[in-house]
Amino acid sequence: MIFKGGVFLLAVMFLSGCSLLSEKPGEPYRSQDMRVLQQQQQQQWYFEGRLALADEKDSFSASISWRHRSGRDDIELSGPLAQGKLMITVEADFVAVDDGDNRKEFSGPAEEVLAEQLGVAIPVSALRYWVLGLPDPEQSFVEQVDGFFQSGWRVGFREMQHVNALLLPRKINVEKDKTRIKLIVDQWDLS
Repeated sequence: MIFKGGVFLLAVMFLSGCSLLSEKPGEPYRSQDMRVLQQQQQQQWYFEGRLALADEKDSFSASISWRHRSGRDDIELSGPLAQGKLMITVEADFVAVDDGDNRKEFSGPAEEVLAEQLGVAIPVSALRYWVLGLPDPEQSFVEQVDGFFQSGWRVGFREMQHVNALLLPRKINVEKDKTRIKLIVDQWDLS
């Protein structure tokens, strides 16, 4: 009787596991698809998703909401169950970090300010292009099969998704030395 119950349980687990698999796999990254986006000069966008960041000292994961408008980025990070909300605003050489209790404003390059304040190197200036599947136009890059190599960072796109008439990243991996950033975009808004 125990054997039959175990077989039944295994069959249910197998079938439920199969039903969780995506019927249509995500699109692969193709640099030629990204050139269309680059020609359209996407000036504003918004996405919601999940972020995991790790380096040799620390790691964390958070929900992320990122709104980009010409000259300004508003990035909201929140931990599990909306705990530990952090709002980061980046404009030219200005960065504001607001944890809900305190708002601090800084002058200087965003990468340096955020590395000092958060203790982790986040290439925000380039990342605003990378999340769109594009290399930063201010820097040279080397194409790879599933992405590119730029400024010492390996940027890989594991899955793409259709948004309106465009193909945008859904799963992004960014790595440099021992720093790893994983981003899953659940929802895009290009308006």
